[in-house]
Amino acid sequence: MERTEWLQHEREKAEKLYDLYAPGYWDEIIHHENETQFEYLHKFLELIPKHSIVLSAACGGGQYDGILLEAGHSVVGIDQSEGMLAQAKERFPEIRYEKTGLQEMNFREEFDGITCIDALEYVCPEDWPGILHRFREALKPGGMLYFTTAVMEEDHLKEHLEKAKSMGLPAVIGEIVYLAEGDYEEAIAREEKVTTEEYTLYNYNPPLEQVRTWIRQSGLTIEEEGGGNEVEAYDGKLIWHYTHFIMRKK
Repeated sequence: MERTEWLQHEREKAEKLYDLYAPGYWDEIIHHENETQFEYLHKFLELIPKHSIVLSAACGGGQYDGILLEAGHSVVGIDQSEGMLAQAKERFPEIRYEKTGLQEMNFREEFDGITCIDALEYVCPEDWPGILHRFREALKPGGMLYFTTAVMEEDHLKEHLEKAKSMGLPAVIGEIVYLAEGDYEEAIAREEKVTTEEYTLYNYNPPLEQVRTWIRQSGLTIEEEGGGNEVEAYDGKLIWHYTHFIMRKK
């Protein structure tokens, strides 16, 4: 399969699977609360003005949107999954939600702040620069952006690349494909609620220096960077961790 076609197919798979996963979102999310995400989100909130307009990008079912509301801000949420947006709308009817993918954002200096939490690991390397440019375009001058990215140890990335290549996929280092095509087709055919433990989607784990380069090229300035939320294998070896970036549009 040609790479562009494959990546588009992976996006479509993700949307369909998240639509199936959505009905159980709030039941499952309580088991995956992430303390470091909350810590950095509050740091972000300290850097934006009172009564700001905030974009919750790739908001999913709205896990972090209640915190933005409680802080006194107006919120706009976007996601590519209609099912996930339905869960967010039910929980937070006062928020304006729109079905828009990160790659299709088209805002112009509308927001004092943007959050994108637990989402960019599902974005392919080709789309990163354009998304960061779109984030910058969406921010008002002086606006703040907070996002997370997943970082996996190189040995694990090499293992996943070999697996993807053995499946005949046009993957590059950093990309992870957990779900075989047959398993995906079986999940869709079931047409019932699934869990994230059952089906994990395409991931991309970029080197941190590459992320920093993309940030600089987009015209954003890093205000704070930090790690956290390490995940270990049974033998105690580090598999991956989140890195948190808070940036400003000058």
